[in-house]
Amino acid sequence: MKLAGSLLVALLALAACVPRPVVVPPPPPLPPPPPPPVVEETAVEKAARAQQLWTTGTAYGQQGRWGLAEQAYRDAVALQPDSVGYQLALTTALLQQQRDSEAADVLLGAIRLEEAAPSPNHRVLAVDYERLIQILERVNRLDEARSARERQRLHRMLRDAQPPE
Repeated sequence: MKLAGSLLVALLALAACVPRPVVVPPPPPLPPPPPPPVVEETAVEKAARAQQLWTTGTAYGQQGRWGLAEQAYRDAVALQPDSVGYQLALTTALLQQQRDSEAADVLLGAIRLEEAAPSPNHRVLAVDYERLIQILERVNRLDEARSARERQRLHRMLRDAQPPE
């Protein structure tokens, strides 16, 4: 038995001397590929797409599909946020869906854009304020309606002070 024990020790010693294979760690993962380049639309392309969306919204509105018209107008406004016409179209779509409070907010934004123009059309502004006042009174936003009436008076005075066309 002593011989078997000595033989076992010798085998273990011999096994310790045998070189073991070297384990190489896996290579690091490859970096993700770069994202595709973002192609920015030019101002002309944005304007053309906004006009197309407005035309689509108008067609939907003529069919009485005001939800779809609203989305088309919202997309047009997103492309051309300074377009009063697109905001007025969105106002109409919201009014047709009985969403008067939202319509008032959009109309007020359009009016502010008109007022910020280099030479605002006071005749148009007086009419737009009248529409806004009616909507605000309908949704019981009376303080805002009073404020809008004051702004309307100002634009009527400026309109009346202009020389006739």
